[in-house]
Amino acid sequence: MTRPPKARAKILDAAERIVKSHGAAKLTFEEIAAESGVTRGGITYHFPTKELLLQALVQRDVEHWSAREASHLAQLGDDPAAPVLAHLRSCTDDDPERRRFVGGMLGAVAHDPSLLEPVREFQRENQPIAAAMSEHELRLWVLRLAADGLFWMETLKCTELPPGMRERVIAEIEKLARQWSGEADPAQAADTRQGR
Repeated sequence: MTRPPKARAKILDAAERIVKSHGAAKLTFEEIAAESGVTRGGITYHFPTKELLLQALVQRDVEHWSAREASHLAQLGDDPAAPVLAHLRSCTDDDPERRRFVGGMLGAVAHDPSLLEPVREFQRENQPIAAAMSEHELRLWVLRLAADGLFWMETLKCTELPPGMRERVIAEIEKLARQWSGEADPAQAADTRQGR
């Protein structure tokens, strides 16, 4: 007998709710069964170990992030700063549920960094870090790192910005992204002038 295809999604939805409210350390198959209505056997059919379940949760979060970033890219159209702006907007979207999920996963990924492999793979494919970045590429990379820092600062609640400061920081990153994206990369300009 095959399991209904919706069971996997129900398990992941229930596990995500538990992670958001109690953290990944409190995630058990018994609690997932109670929350999802899927039997323990059904859960272990889809996820034989807790580690595989946590990996699937991280992979699903990466897919949601990718879709969010793609949506922002589509809205930005041909804007030369679109890749940086889409990343910034994905990092600063008002999404407290995602922050609760990420916060709930921190203990698990600190204990087992291999759970972050889907994130690393996404980064390698979509935001490769080249050893020989041009100065222009490096400047745009710094803006991505600033956006990441803002996301983590808000997720970890380690610094509370004064009223209005968050909006000013985001506006400044956007301004720099547009300014720096519009500037020609000096190395590319030199190659073009030299006919390369």
